[in-house]
Amino acid sequence: MRWIVLIVDDHPLVGEAFELSIRAAYPHIDVGRVTSATEAEAYVRQHNARISLVLLDLMLPDATGFSALIRLQQLLPDKPIAIVSARADAHAVAMARTFGVAAYLSKSAPVESLVNAVGAILRGEALFPETEAPPPAARDFTRKIASLSAGQLKVLTALADGRLNKQIAADMNITEGTVKQHLSAIFRKLGVSNRTQAILAIRPYLNDMSSGSRA
Repeated sequence: MRWIVLIVDDHPLVGEAFELSIRAAYPHIDVGRVTSATEAEAYVRQHNARISLVLLDLMLPDATGFSALIRLQQLLPDKPIAIVSARADAHAVAMARTFGVAAYLSKSAPVESLVNAVGAILRGEALFPETEAPPPAARDFTRKIASLSAGQLKVLTALADGRLNKQIAADMNITEGTVKQHLSAIFRKLGVSNRTQAILAIRPYLNDMSSGSRA
């Protein structure tokens, strides 16, 4: 069976260059490339057993912040997902670590370095840039997010996407009662009283992760 490295990036030049370079460097591996979170989910459902690594851009037209990451983690719970982004500031990297990515790669790095990173990640190495400590408010928020379980993170991200309890339950294959239990724990850990306050608490950070220059 040939393994697949999946590139999720809506920038055609970046995606194509990365795809061609990986194909040349790893002829024994197939490379898939899609341009949106929706296409990525469909591709993963079709090729789930063969995917060995996902290289994910945070800046996608149909995703907010880490929502695409969470959706792909649900489909590929045991496979590494690496963020490949034009942004590599302390807050972005800290948030990525909190959400459990395998690596955080900068698009500003030479293509050769990015290609070499693919092999390192597949060998189980964790690659993250050195950054300064994020500001206190961001550190406090990151600590709160880090206190959430994997299930609670998924529910919170779906909540920020505007999904209802019934939709969240169906997406995660759990009961609505379990969703409500997750929400109660989320409210307590974030120090809020209801879903509106939870959304308001997390949305600035998700929006912040979706802003910035494209590269």
